[in-house]
Amino acid sequence: MSSIKLLLITNRYPAHQDDGASPFVSDFVEGLRSRGIDCTVLTPYHQASHYDHDDAVVRFHWGEEKRTIGSLPMCRPTSWLKIRQYMRRGYDRAAALHREKRFDFCLALWAAPSGIFARRLNIEFGLPYAVWCLGSDIHTYARLPILRKIIRDVLVGSARVFCDGYGLGEQAQALAGCECHFLPSLRRVTRLSRSEAVPRENLFVCPGRVERSKGVFDLLEAFGAIASDFPDWSLAYIGDGRARKKLEKLIETSGLGRQVKSLGFLPSDGMFRSIESARAVVIPTRSDSLPLTFGEAMQLKRPVIVTDVGDLRRFTERYHVGVVVPPASPAQLAAALRRFIEENRDYGDGFDECVRELDVDVAAERFLAWLADTGVDRVVPAAGVMC
Repeated sequence: MSSIKLLLITNRYPAHQDDGASPFVSDFVEGLRSRGIDCTVLTPYHQASHYDHDDAVVRFHWGEEKRTIGSLPMCRPTSWLKIRQYMRRGYDRAAALHREKRFDFCLALWAAPSGIFARRLNIEFGLPYAVWCLGSDIHTYARLPILRKIIRDVLVGSARVFCDGYGLGEQAQALAGCECHFLPSLRRVTRLSRSEAVPRENLFVCPGRVERSKGVFDLLEAFGAIASDFPDWSLAYIGDGRARKKLEKLIETSGLGRQVKSLGFLPSDGMFRSIESARAVVIPTRSDSLPLTFGEAMQLKRPVIVTDVGDLRRFTERYHVGVVVPPASPAQLAAALRRFIEENRDYGDGFDECVRELDVDVAAERFLAWLADTGVDRVVPAAGVMC
């Protein structure tokens, strides 16, 4: 019995295991392939130090190597030319792949632009598709008048809409009027062995993209408000982004250089070691669904201090794994940091249960269980998995 031939179209796909380009996608693909799915990935090319070899990952060139399509400055005419080229070359490559391989189904990660390719394949070839909304497509792109109706049509035309957050699903449902289903996105983390374990430090870590929208300046202001009261505590930012230089300048000019460090990009092992050595992971974001860093903290059994954005409150409070504060409120974030230090609380055993709900293998099985129910009956999902 032949396996399902699936085309997975994604806005981002990691070049290698330490690449920060949506690393959960490769874990999800691995989960599908381990269950017998013949999965081909189509994704835009981006500049990387090297690429892991995978003949079933197809990257199309679109005239830009260093930036994603979502980070292009919309005020520049050249950006619109690049977007046009992205859409043309991406779809041409998708159509050519389908003519060659005759896929059974298509899964688009992000409703735009990947979902736009999937809808065009459906219109031209009758290829059925599903959409997995992952945040920026609904939070950002769907707010643009020029894209809102297009994204709505993509969602309405799909066989099923998945979202990696419950709150995100409510927004997508309000936009398109169709039912949305939770499908978690989680980057798989391998914990250090006991022999490799690193000692705990009086340290807060903030991993992820260094952007204003991620609340990195709110956190710096909050930590600065308590730093002198806790001179043996420190804060480390892990990651890169457009706001990194400004953040590092503020660290220097605020006199916090002894207690606050910007470590920049770290390979996966280095980042996970830093998280394991910390007392807590701080996620001060102003706009998100459920950041990958939350799932990484859960797998590494680190409590979190998060803002009330997306599904962060839902999971943090359901599993009793941390503290929730309002977004964009440095004063309340400072108070939460202070309480965390002073209370020295044990956050118990909620981490494993939380990870089970977010596990990438659960996501793969849930998708395949639903796919089998659509009539593509060459997939036999794991017993007990519900859509």
